[in-house]
Amino acid sequence: MYTRRAGILVAALLFAVSILSMFGRDKLYSENENRYLEAQPKLSAAAVFDGKYMENTEAYLSDHFFARDAMVNIRTQLDIFFGKKEVNNIYIGKNHFLFEKPSEYSADKVGKTLDTINKITKSQSAASSYFALAPNACEILSDLMPSNAPTQNQPEQIKKVYGKLGNMKCVDILSALQKAENKERLYYRTDHHWTYEAANIAFKQIAAQMNLNTKSVEYKSYCVTNSFKGTLASSASLFSAEDSIYITVPKTDVKYVVTYVDENKKTASVFDSSNLKKKDKYEVFFGGNFSQIEIETSAKSDKTLLLFKDSYANCLAPMLIPYFKKIIIIDPRYYTGNLTQTIQKENPTDMLWLYNVNTFLNDTSIVNSLG
Repeated sequence: MYTRRAGILVAALLFAVSILSMFGRDKLYSENENRYLEAQPKLSAAAVFDGKYMENTEAYLSDHFFARDAMVNIRTQLDIFFGKKEVNNIYIGKNHFLFEKPSEYSADKVGKTLDTINKITKSQSAASSYFALAPNACEILSDLMPSNAPTQNQPEQIKKVYGKLGNMKCVDILSALQKAENKERLYYRTDHHWTYEAANIAFKQIAAQMNLNTKSVEYKSYCVTNSFKGTLASSASLFSAEDSIYITVPKTDVKYVVTYVDENKKTASVFDSSNLKKKDKYEVFFGGNFSQIEIETSAKSDKTLLLFKDSYANCLAPMLIPYFKKIIIIDPRYYTGNLTQTIQKENPTDMLWLYNVNTFLNDTSIVNSLG
């Protein structure tokens, strides 16, 4: 009798939740998961017969399940309680640190990427070219990773990449971060990016390699939020920690104008404070990732920098402003322009590639958009 009543109760609860899910107000975007949710599928004979309607309906109901965020969070907490250390390819480390799974080195994939980079560098042989590859938290904070979590040898990966580059000067960011006193402050607990402190250290290494006169410029760092919950927290549905975001700005009289080329938009700042009110507060830097950004400055310089980058560079790029009359920033993941025309037009004196290891090893956009 007890088993029967329990079964009836469970069935009733599932029925009630299903009804609430069907008639509840749809959300277009999940702030917690940082992604767009499945839209309600349109009914058609073709969709029914090829099975896509039922498949899309299942995905839609999964995304719009009643109290879904709370249910997912409870599931994550239960997984952790029972000793699980990986959720959606996110490792749950010590001291509330979350880690993205480190990328493997594919000789074929990386080889094609490096061939493209060497081709671009060779075509602009008059420019001074630099390559800076940043290690990820899984390398610098390996002692905080969960026991027996699969790891990769990022120092060896960086060495392989640097060894296959042509006429370029390679920047050793790895050693500088390894020597930092408080390594836990180099990366966010809830996000895959490095913090301003790691970026500051990396900037000094890059500036030294590029022979920039940093002694003439003073830098100041400011906290802009203490309530950042990043992409790793969203992917793992684990929000037990918050991070602070700092921005670093040069204290100079250099003025500049930022142009977002594809968007045909101009601003007077590389920071977008409106994003501090949104989920992804890291987008305070430039407002996020864009295909091509140009920064024209009043700096007493005749140098033009062409910067190829991923999102790790977003918090570092502002530090470069006092040393160049113009900085062209290209993110190959979104770039659809004509690189040859851009290079011929701008005639850069310097080219810098700035990536983190995980993104660089997985990224095929350099070949697809620049090759």
